[in-house]
Amino acid sequence: MYVPLQDSRTVLPLRLVSLLATCLLVACGGGGNGPAIQATPQTIVFAAAPSLVLGGSATVSAHASSGLAVSYSSSTPGLCSVNTSTGLVSSLVAGTCVIAADQSGNDQFAPATQATQSLVVQASPVQSIRFGAAPVLTLYGTATVSATATSGLAVNYSSSTPTVCSVNSSTGEVTDLAAGDCTIIASQPGNASVNAAPQVSQTLRVANSNVPATVPGAPTAVSASLGTVAQTVLVSFSGPATSGGSPITQYSVSSVPAGLSASGAASPLTVSCPSTCAGYAFAVQASNSVGSGALSAAAPVLTAYKVTARWFEPDTQPNDSIFTGSFMLNSTSQTVTGLSGSLTESMTGPPMTTVPLVYQLSALSDGAGGLTVTSFALNTTHVFAEGGFAANSQGLYYGYPAAKNPAAGGVGNAFATIYVNLANPTAPLTPAQINQLAYGDCFAGGMMGSTCMTGYAGIGTMGGYPVAQSITRQ
Repeated sequence: MYVPLQDSRTVLPLRLVSLLATCLLVACGGGGNGPAIQATPQTIVFAAAPSLVLGGSATVSAHASSGLAVSYSSSTPGLCSVNTSTGLVSSLVAGTCVIAADQSGNDQFAPATQATQSLVVQASPVQSIRFGAAPVLTLYGTATVSATATSGLAVNYSSSTPTVCSVNSSTGEVTDLAAGDCTIIASQPGNASVNAAPQVSQTLRVANSNVPATVPGAPTAVSASLGTVAQTVLVSFSGPATSGGSPITQYSVSSVPAGLSASGAASPLTVSCPSTCAGYAFAVQASNSVGSGALSAAAPVLTAYKVTARWFEPDTQPNDSIFTGSFMLNSTSQTVTGLSGSLTESMTGPPMTTVPLVYQLSALSDGAGGLTVTSFALNTTHVFAEGGFAANSQGLYYGYPAAKNPAAGGVGNAFATIYVNLANPTAPLTPAQINQLAYGDCFAGGMMGSTCMTGYAGIGTMGGYPVAQSITRQ
């Protein structure tokens, strides 16, 4: 019997048929042992949406009924991004951020229908305003309201009853103009980080009084500082708590000791000093139709200044050693307090070494209308041994560490000395006054550790010497 030969084109299709039959009978459930897909339905539910502000982050949370882990994605990638596993959302721009949650299923559960959650990305956080307790406001008198914003930003005040009362927009000082209900509005406009707050109001009731009018009380919150014009003092104050039942017609400023005065309708008032403003304090008195009331307590003249002093360092040019700081001048007592700042010591290149000087321990008169004032790193002055030179007029020692000065207890220090012209602190210094400037550093945290670095008119350890100082209003 003749049997025709089969070529590969005939054999291969038969093999494929055999493999398919095996799949159907074994692997595909046709009598085999492979797992069967149950395709149980599942759903995804989001928890409550968190708040999300511009530039901030928040975490969304979604749960699949199957208990399987959910994956997250952003449907608005231009507005927000999200961590696929944790649900941490980061905002990019303001708008509505849409987050999607998916669960792809497994052998038991079918893929879940995608769920989404929308988060409104606020341009900035919300803030609110709250008033403190309402003060007592008397007829024609003054009182101060106080409101605070949760953002910590300054609150602005306005009167919605301007015929009854006025208010200082920044301080909240209310002045009564007539009997009736005085309503003050507090607002906060917000900034780039915080939305404007909803306005709130506080009402102060002022009743007519049948009591005969008397002189007003003494003005309150009196303060004084040197004016921006030479030989002047600026006196600021708040109105008296009680007007005496009659409108305030004038405020008068008197100096203590007597000799200087000024008057006007409102704060602040400028007092001129014919020769000098030094040694004077200032009190304020209110007047109404009945007469003048009591003087306030006299306020000293306090003015804040900034100072920069420089020492030329020949070995480290173009870098010099510099002290930058601030202080308070009391022109009434002719004293300087609170000198503090930082001494930046010169090096040939960055970074410089900066030593904080926070203790003003010396302020001595030069006998010519000025003070040499010194601030230290540590709360002690007896820390330098000179090594051949006498101590300077402040009793300070330049040049060597405390190890050579047993009285110092082996502890070094750092300091800077400035010069303050009491009559005119901002005036340029004379060469003699510049020579009063000095710095020294034998402080363990300084540039050279226990090896001292100094600068003063007698030439410091690196050849440094004072060249300039400038003082400006703070």
